[in-house]
This record gives sequence, C-alpha cells and structure tokens, in this order.
Amino acid sequence: MKKNMKKDILVMGFAMFAIFFGSGNLIFPPIIGLVSGEQVGWAIIGLALTGILFPMMALASVGNVGYNLQDMMKHINSWWHYLYMGLGLLVVIFGTIPRCGGVAFESGMQGIFGELPFMARIIFLAIFFAISYYFAMNRSTVIDKVGNYLTPALLITLLAIVVLAIVNPIDTLHSSSISTAKESFLNGFFTGYNIGDVGIGIICAGMFITAFREKGYCNKQKYNKMMLGIILVGFTLLFVVYAGLAYLGAQGVNYYSLDVNATFLLTDLVKNLAGYEGSFILAVAVILACLTTAIGMIATAGQWVEAWFKGKISYRQASLMITVAIFMILFPMSVVLTFLGLGKKWVPNDGAWKGAVWVAFIMSLFDALNLAVITGLVNIDISGLMNIINQIPLAKQGFAWLIPTILGYVIGAVVYKFKKKESIAYLVKIALIKP
Repeated sequence: MKKNMKKDILVMGFAMFAIFFGSGNLIFPPIIGLVSGEQVGWAIIGLALTGILFPMMALASVGNVGYNLQDMMKHINSWWHYLYMGLGLLVVIFGTIPRCGGVAFESGMQGIFGELPFMARIIFLAIFFAISYYFAMNRSTVIDKVGNYLTPALLITLLAIVVLAIVNPIDTLHSSSISTAKESFLNGFFTGYNIGDVGIGIICAGMFITAFREKGYCNKQKYNKMMLGIILVGFTLLFVVYAGLAYLGAQGVNYYSLDVNATFLLTDLVKNLAGYEGSFILAVAVILACLTTAIGMIATAGQWVEAWFKGKISYRQASLMITVAIFMILFPMSVVLTFLGLGKKWVPNDGAWKGAVWVAFIMSLFDALNLAVITGLVNIDISGLMNIINQIPLAKQGFAWLIPTILGYVIGAVVYKFKKKESIAYLVKIALIKP
C-alpha cells in the first residue's frame, strides 16, 4: 500500500468517525454501562455490532453498487432516490443540523460558562454555522479538513475522558439491573440498532465515495482498499470511545438510579471523574461533535441539491443556502424563547408559549422559502405570498415575524384560558443548605 494511500485512509477514517459521532452518541453509552454494571463488556459487543458495524456496512453497500444513492436506488425505481433525498433533506434541514447548533450551545457553551444572555446564543450560532459552512463549502476538501483538523481535537477530548475512566475509576464494577451476559449483549445490540445511524451511513456514503474518486482511487482494487481501510479506522475509533464511555457509566451503579436523565448522567460522571476540568473537556467535546456532524450533513445536503438540479445550483451555492436557511429558521424562535424565558412571570399560560413559538417558526419558514426561491432551489411563484407578508409592519427590515408572533402570543393565551387548560409549572430551584 502506498504511503499516500495510508495517509488518505487515516484522514478519511478520522473524518468518518467524526461525522458518525454526534452529540447523541456521547449520551447513550454511559446509560448502557449503568444498566449493565459488571456485564458491560457484553453490552459493548452488542453495541459495536449494530451501533458501529451496521452503519459502516450501510456506507459500504452504497459503494458496492455504484457511486451514490441514485446508483443504488435505480434498482427500485428511476425516481426512488429523489424520494429518499427529499425525506432526508427534511430531516437534515429541519432536524439534525438545527439540533447540532442548539445542543452545542446548551450543553457545550453553557456547560463551560453557565447561563448566558440572549445575544450570546445568537453570536454563538452565527459563528457555529459560519464555521460549519467554511468546512463544508468546498466539496473536494471537506473530508480532509474534518479529518486533519477537527477530528484530532475531538479525539483528544474524548480519549482524555476514556483514559481517566480507566486509570482513575470512580468505583469498581458492581452488579446492576442486567445480570446476565445474554441480556447485556441484547440490550447493547438493540440500543445500537435504535440509534438509527444506519441511515447516516447511506446518507453520507456519497461524500466519501466522491472523495475517493477525486483522489484518484477509481479502479476496483484501490477503491475496495480505501473503503475497507476507512471502515477499519472509523470502527476502531468509535469502538474505543463507545467502550470507554460505557465503562465509565458502569462505574456509577452505586451512585445513580436507573431512571436518571442520560445527559445528567454523563455530565455528572465526568464531573466526579475530573472536576471542573473534566466538565470543560466534555463541553468542548460536545461542541466539536455537533460541529463535525453539522458539517457532514451540510456537505451531504449540498451534494444532494446539486444532483437534484443537475448542476444548475452548484454545491457551494446549495451549502450556503442550507446553512443560511437553518440560521433564519432558528433565529426568530431563539429570540422568542429568550424573552419568554426571561419574562416568565408575565406569561399568563402555556398557550402564550405555544402561540408565540409556533407563529415565529411558521414565519421563519416563509423567509427560508423565499431564500430558496431567490437562489433557485425551489422553482415556484410565491410573489403574491411575499407581497402579502411585506405588508406586515417591519417586514422590510427583516422582522416580518415579530407582529404575527405577538398576535400568536395573545391568541394562544386567550384560547388556553378559554379552554381552561392547565399549564406546566415552572421548575422551582431550591438552594440546598449544608448543615
């Protein structure tokens, strides 16, 4: 194997690890460990099969039949890949990518600095998505950028936690609710299956296969070596991290109940393991994990849009449009949620929350749709709709959502009160005074 191929395999394997390892992948291994206790080894094996191997097999399956989704799905129907891409784009644009930004701020930034003001969220999200676009904007270098720069930083933070869990454990392993090897294996197996990363493997396959081809690995022998190599690297890295986090969770059997919140379990375990320094490392890991996943999803969505429109919209234009649209959708809701949270004592009921946030979300969708039409992503005439929206006060200044959101707040509150629905009580924080 040539030296350059070894380097390419390592870099792409690192990138595969980073894109597969999102913020959610940090949370579930400790829970698996907690319920498995001293049987955690069997749970790790089960998790490795469905949570790591299956998604990578999904990626390899696309490469085994062609170069992209279209090559795979034309065996079903000539248009089936459009259906898959359409559904995938909805999930990615309205679910995965916005969630990456939200989790990075809430569990990452606020994990380091505590509660932060409204402007901090907006500034952070703007920077987060700007960095995401920077890494994703060039299709030929996105894998190299992630593999060379972001993955090493992410790995350092994760491996620091794993090493501490091994050399300085919180406790020895004890029996937990799952006491047999078979039950532990099955729990890991089904948890890994339900994570749903098999879809990520299929969705992101085209990005890696394109990178193979652009680096010149086009003949079958070299192509297969590259695919096998990056899967081995990605599998090994994911296995080490998953196993380490599950082992850390298994150390908490005597400290946490089985119904503990998964996010709290992880953060508290790391805090007990390494104090504030550990919490800082975990917060950085969360931000990096969210960032690498967002980059992978933006790059994939950009490729899909370019293919969908047969090159009439370039990959870079599509990636930029997707990134900007997501920020446009998040921004109004973030503003509304911030003011509702700060002024909770003046909010009459949950109907006001529902009305304001839903209207802000719907209005932001109009802005995103208008951007899609302007950039050519969607070819429909919405001039009549936009003429109506532009009649709303402050619409031309970019605040078309503001007045409708206030109306949604009022109407939601009135309807809720008229129907005599009960609101969920706010969490009361009680200061604990040590005797």
